[in-house]
Amino acid sequence: MRSLEHAIASRIDSRASIVGCDFRATVMTRAWVAKPMTAEDGREGRTLATLAFALGVWGAVLGILNIVYGIGGSGEHKLKVVWAAYLSVGQLYPDLYVDDMVFRPMSDTVFMILSIGLTAWGGSCLHKSTEGGIVAWIQGVFTSDCWLSLMSTKEAGDKMTMAMWCIVLGLVFYIYQSIVHWNWVDVGVYSVTAALLGFGCALMFAAQAEAQE
Repeated sequence: MRSLEHAIASRIDSRASIVGCDFRATVMTRAWVAKPMTAEDGREGRTLATLAFALGVWGAVLGILNIVYGIGGSGEHKLKVVWAAYLSVGQLYPDLYVDDMVFRPMSDTVFMILSIGLTAWGGSCLHKSTEGGIVAWIQGVFTSDCWLSLMSTKEAGDKMTMAMWCIVLGLVFYIYQSIVHWNWVDVGVYSVTAALLGFGCALMFAAQAEAQE
């Protein structure tokens, strides 16, 4: 009889310990799932949204120019880019450039939808995460104190000055090459522009991290 009571008590204790472990595991899992978003997560989200918004606007401008004028060739002999061929490296369409300005729905329409979609998603995220909405964010881009670093290193340090000059040079180089030489989609122009913008953004993030520390 006593052995039977002992066996029942042992089973009850084991079940209680299992229930306790399950309860602790549930609490820990809920704590992981319900963990609030940190400031670092918010910064990464805004950076991704800014990149999507900028790429979307740039793509929409290229798409409209390509439909109206064509963004390939040269200033004297403009050609239209076939996005289906350009983005698939010739797999979906044989010719990257064509002489005619015929509207191609499977190329022009899809590219414009992708560009507008990126712009809308990035703009929506920035609108929700910025006090005053997307209008305040755009105003902040043009009125940011970072632009003062172009004239002096006293504002935010040497790194921010170098970062802003790299960004400005990258933008000016691309705009100049695109308008004067009609190199909107030239790989060489992309390479130089991407290097300057990438280096500038990296220096900017480094300068901002040092300032926060």
